[in-house]
Amino acid sequence: MVLISVIVPAYGVQAYIRECLQSVLEQDFADVEIIAVDDCSPDLSGQIIDEVAAADPRVRPLHLTENAGLGGARNAGVEAATGRYVLFLDGDDTLAPGSLSAIADRLDYGDDPQLLIYNYARVWWDGRRAVSWADEVLASLSASVFVPREHPRLFNLLPIACNKVYRRDFLQELGLRFPTGYYEDIAFTYTVLLEAETAVSLNRVVLLYRQRRAGSILGSASPRHFDVFGRYDEVFAELDRRSVALPLRKHIYDIMVNHYVTILRHAERLAPADKPRFYAEARDSAGRHARDWSSVPKQNAASNLRAHLFLDRSYRAFTLYNRVDAARKSLRRTAGRVYWPTRRAVRRVRAVGRIYYPFARMRPIDPNLVVFSEYWGTGFGCNPRALFERLADVAPSLKAVWIISPEKAAHLPPGTAHVSPDSWRRYAIFARATYFVNNVNFPGPVVKRPGQVHIQTMHGTPLKHCGLDVMRSSVASTAVDPVRQPKRSEGRVVASDEAQSLREFENLLRRSDRWDVALSSNAYSTEMWSHAYPCRYRWLEFGYPRNDALVNATPDEIAAARDLLGVPSGATAILYAPTVREAVGDTSMRIDISALLEQLPSDTVFIVRAHHTATEGKAMRALMESGRVIDGSKVPWIVPCYLAADVLLTDYSSVMFDYALLDRPIVIYADDWFSYLETRGAYFDLLATPPGLVARNPRRLAEVLTGREYHGDESARLRADFRARFCTYDDGQAAERIIRSVMMPN
Repeated sequence: MVLISVIVPAYGVQAYIRECLQSVLEQDFADVEIIAVDDCSPDLSGQIIDEVAAADPRVRPLHLTENAGLGGARNAGVEAATGRYVLFLDGDDTLAPGSLSAIADRLDYGDDPQLLIYNYARVWWDGRRAVSWADEVLASLSASVFVPREHPRLFNLLPIACNKVYRRDFLQELGLRFPTGYYEDIAFTYTVLLEAETAVSLNRVVLLYRQRRAGSILGSASPRHFDVFGRYDEVFAELDRRSVALPLRKHIYDIMVNHYVTILRHAERLAPADKPRFYAEARDSAGRHARDWSSVPKQNAASNLRAHLFLDRSYRAFTLYNRVDAARKSLRRTAGRVYWPTRRAVRRVRAVGRIYYPFARMRPIDPNLVVFSEYWGTGFGCNPRALFERLADVAPSLKAVWIISPEKAAHLPPGTAHVSPDSWRRYAIFARATYFVNNVNFPGPVVKRPGQVHIQTMHGTPLKHCGLDVMRSSVASTAVDPVRQPKRSEGRVVASDEAQSLREFENLLRRSDRWDVALSSNAYSTEMWSHAYPCRYRWLEFGYPRNDALVNATPDEIAAARDLLGVPSGATAILYAPTVREAVGDTSMRIDISALLEQLPSDTVFIVRAHHTATEGKAMRALMESGRVIDGSKVPWIVPCYLAADVLLTDYSSVMFDYALLDRPIVIYADDWFSYLETRGAYFDLLATPPGLVARNPRRLAEVLTGREYHGDESARLRADFRARFCTYDDGQAAERIIRSVMMPN
């Protein structure tokens, strides 16, 4: 039995079928078979299938004796399949490279789930791609195995069979088959979502969904679009059979109404003469499946209004609504033409600082002024904070000023000078400071004057690709670190723009050329950073200032850190500190802490520290109210969390390199390692040389934590090897040596 059977129905796809099959065969995954179903195609599709099959035995041709339609061809493919799982791929679509290995990895994570849901991108003939908004939903589900019907937004995703992988015995037990006719995916998809008890998500584009210029069934006028009513009758029959709760039923009802509206408003699906009849049948369908919704909160105004139109108004009222809706959209576009010039004018007012800046640079540099910043002015922590805190003792003549946002300025010691990152006053600081300390880059407009010294502290030992090395990954445009604050793409259409990408990296090099010195905590970091940022600076291999507190920590300081965070006396504290994912949506909090707490002793608590660009999420914040989950993000830097924790649980975050200095157990949760490698890239194989035990799925993680395996000999051996490689320069004196070497050269 192979792991995955890919079912490929083929009818009229001679231009695409070879590319479709090759996209599967050329994957970096061999445990697969392709059931290529020739649905009596009138073109050369069947012949091409046979040619490809002759060259690769993983392709099994199946030639039907009469045309069965898309649904019938898929049914025939499932009957012939032998795989543990089934994946449907239409003959004119393709799989993105690396998809099958990522799917296999995720299935292993889910411990053989019944269903896996992934994302897709529409692909046009001119190379444009539009990634489905499903990433927002899948990201929120990626932390654990889930029950689909408990997540209504899954029903809002495009109801197609090709964005999922199904365990074959699950389909067989359901006796689920595709119906004939149009919209065959609707009843199939919703039945699967209602029946599945175990599912996982894969938040990456797997399906490349071709948008054909001509020949698309759903883009062609036909009375067969009336089949949609029968499909939703089947869906609601399933809802009745399962006695689905009213809120979910109303949610699906609204989806149905919106679908009817989409078909009616589509320019090419219905002939003008058929639209009044379609409207009448749509209204009948809405009436048949309606219930008393008075106890259900309104889920969106548009759906409820359209439902009202279907139930109580005429086709003329509906067309009038469409005209009003079109006028509303036109008004919004007009408002946009006013908004953006106004916004640009406001930006020009803010530019007063840049006008002032050249004049400020005419004044002499203050030899005692040091400007500090951390993460684009968003906090008071990391290496800049550690240097700042030693400054008064080592070089009391130097004056410090922080670039920090007003809401974070409260963390500064009383009396510390500071300015906002958005204030024009920062330009006065940029013009006159002698020393610039940052763990990322200062803004692009900063002009380095002769005599000014930039100290790049870095913000961790690099596991993931950074700087120019990000050019090799698929997230280069959003994760050039530390060029600028990472931004999420607002648009859904992704187009190739090499010139824009090149400008990003040119800006990276230009800003990094301002560095005079850069800090390193081990020889490995010096090597990796050197080719990530090939600029004019020298290395200070003194260790990281923020780690001085770990190396020098006393029992009293450890106890104070536990008191600060609220760790109960005698409790075992597990610090959970994951890194961020570049995919859209907050996908960093990936473990089910609630489920783990049920299995762990009552004296175990979690300290949750979110990545500085992420958040804990609503579910995590709710757990914090229980008393067994502590908000580690409430302190301005992570050092107290390190000191307070007995065990570190992380994924690919650089926190592992710092925490190893304490010689305490580390557990790596690597549920999406191979996907992470593809999207971001890494400098070494963490799974081959980890700092402690590795768990790839929730079951194994629970075993490691509940059995306290992290205290075993294997964990200690891995940690010792890791420390020998990465904990070489930190000796507790980094901050003082840097201040004396750079700020007190004489």
